Amino acid sequence: MLRIWMLCLTLLLAVMGCKSQTLQEHLLEPPLPLTNFALIRNGATAKASQSVPNHRAEEVIDGDTTSETWDEGSGWGSSLEHLRTSDLNKRPYVSVTLAKPVDIREIVMWTIDSEKHPAQQFGLKDYRIEYWHGTGWELVPSGDTKDKQYTARNNTKGKRVHEIRDRLIASKIRLVPVSSNDTVRNYQHMAGSRPVYEVEGIARVMELEVWGYAAPEVHTLKQIAQGMPPASVTQVVLTETQEGKAQHEPTIKEIIKGVLNQYELGYDMANLTQVMSCFSKAYLSNGRTYQDVESKAARFFEVYHQIDMTLTNIDIHPNIADDTAIVTGGYTLQYSPIENGKVEQTSGKLTLIFANEAETWRIIRAE
Repeated sequence: MLRIWMLCLTLLLAVMGCKSQTLQEHLLEPPLPLTNFALIRNGATAKASQSVPNHRAEEVIDGDTTSETWDEGSGWGSSLEHLRTSDLNKRPYVSVTLAKPVDIREIVMWTIDSEKHPAQQFGLKDYRIEYWHGTGWELVPSGDTKDKQYTARNNTKGKRVHEIRDRLIASKIRLVPVSSNDTVRNYQHMAGSRPVYEVEGIARVMELEVWGYAAPEVHTLKQIAQGMPPASVTQVVLTETQEGKAQHEPTIKEIIKGVLNQYELGYDMANLTQVMSCFSKAYLSNGRTYQDVESKAARFFEVYHQIDMTLTNIDIHPNIADDTAIVTGGYTLQYSPIENGKVEQTSGKLTLIFANEAETWRIIRAE
């Protein structure tokens, strides 16, 4: 171990010696300006679990923070239907994928704040900002809140700057709205032991900025010893533990759980496209095809609203030999006919067969 670190030290000194600038002069230099990597022109992309009409996810990375054009389609908006039953697992979100890993220093959230729609009346009130760490989403370590469940609570400002407390290198960030300042919940009825509410108000986000520096390329000691150019020695050298975490990929079970969450959310939001994204085009079960499932779901969304799909006691059994997985569990589906509003509910057991298809997992059969 000592020999390895001596090698690193020697290489580092060699690189520093090649520079005309002294170390002291280098340290006294002002820091480089931060870059907003969450922009379409910088290669960022955005997607959302759902959106209200004319307010797409891409609007949060177009560089326009103005709230005056909200009525013309600026900004991203989503319903807050998860508040109907306080199901935290069904919150909406807008996520931003950066073109490369970024050493993130601050994240800026712009909610609506105009003369017609002031933030204290219509802006985002409570929300989470999360980063993808390789196997799941985690709250960003910002220094402006002590609440481990939220990034911000009771917000009344149009612009909130969240400075990152610890070092954070990530390439995916998402904002999860919890409530807005115009959110109103009116009690409707009980569904078993859970109260159900009618929810008014929507989440409005004008822009999501991710400021920082391009993360240095990662090189290991082994790569250095194998003759990498000297300039690369100044890059970050990960320990085995850090390197393993950076390279870890989601497991089959984690991916399938994500698909099941999208399936539930698709029903809750009556989003046919989202529901069908969980099914393979080659789906065939009991004589029913993908098109049959799509037609049935479309008719269901035309007749019913206030839908609440909940999957319970889920067990996932991957079969590595043939790239399939069996999912068993139960479901409860609650809904109301649009014509009379009377609450109906059905429940039962389910068995789903998933297959690895196009680098993701989709349902190919249901029992």
